[in-house]
Amino acid sequence: MPTRLPPVAVEKTQWRDLYNEVVLTGLCTGCTSCIVACPFHVLGYEDNVPVQLQEEGPDGCSHGDKGCDICTRACPRFREWESEIDELFFGQTRKPEEIIGQYRDIYLARATGQESLMHGQDGGAVSALLVWGLENGEIDGACTSKLSDERTWDAEPTVVTDAEGVLATAGSRYTYSANPMALLKAAEMGLSKVALVGMGCQSSVTGALEFRRVNKWRRKIAWTFGLLCSKSFTYDGLMVEIAQKELGLDLDHLARVNVKGKLLFYTDAGDEVVYPLKEAHRFTRPGCLRCPDFAAEHADISFGGLGQSEGWTLSIVRTERGQDIWDRATADGVIEHRPGAEDPKAVELMFKLAAKSRERWPTSEEMPAAGTTPGVLPAV
Repeated sequence: MPTRLPPVAVEKTQWRDLYNEVVLTGLCTGCTSCIVACPFHVLGYEDNVPVQLQEEGPDGCSHGDKGCDICTRACPRFREWESEIDELFFGQTRKPEEIIGQYRDIYLARATGQESLMHGQDGGAVSALLVWGLENGEIDGACTSKLSDERTWDAEPTVVTDAEGVLATAGSRYTYSANPMALLKAAEMGLSKVALVGMGCQSSVTGALEFRRVNKWRRKIAWTFGLLCSKSFTYDGLMVEIAQKELGLDLDHLARVNVKGKLLFYTDAGDEVVYPLKEAHRFTRPGCLRCPDFAAEHADISFGGLGQSEGWTLSIVRTERGQDIWDRATADGVIEHRPGAEDPKAVELMFKLAAKSRERWPTSEEMPAAGTTPGVLPAV
């Protein structure tokens, strides 16, 4: 009679592993996907990173000890996160030369409606697509950011469900808003097909949830729109130290903030105040220091204001879903577009900034040893 071999042990991860490998090593971007997905509500948000609310501490999560691994499965920076999502969305991992990730085409786009153009950043394409999706019933809400009710010109997650809400939250904020946290509010509201709008670290949430089968939350996301992002700034740095103390601006009279190779502050009196971007680097949010994803590589469509002329949004269509959205919105006259190659400087800048962000992710030799070494991104 053949000898029966003992069963092969299957590793079960939990909060302890996520905390040691992602939070303590500085790989955590503070996207809050783990907090949203935790079915026992034992994770909170403090100083832009997840924290455990139980007294036991990270080495003693009672639910993790019983086998719960959902927080690790929801994290878009845990272990082999990138190769998993690449295989899921594109059928192959990205090649080192694919600096901005895998995509179908690059466009310059803008909204055709005047309201989206007026309220949106650059070409207003994101706002136009969200309004179109809400009006035709393809989405029933959008998880995005708005200006905070607590601190003037800080950003916070929110859910919008109509055109008025989309336009009210249009435009960029350069302090961090953990937009996936708005999924909790969307669930409370009974929404079931939302658009998740966020930076690269947040747009990878959808793929992580799908690949690792965190289905309760994945099913709620219909579209994922990514925003090109090299970094965000701390509120105290951007708004207190720079805007108020150095530039003497009154935040109550600040109308808009933009980055075009330099920090641009616009007042409600029509003034433009310029600040060197290089001098603002010292106020980079810690969660951005190791993020490798400038170009929101796992979004259905990625958007950014890198055009050399005002009024157009650089747009990267990536997934099959993104292509379908793009084609039908164009056919409906919601957006207009032209080839990205017509603004070669913008495309060149996107590749340059993406390559620079790629350098942030540790190599296998640099990766801090904490449990199993997380997956390493291809070298640039």
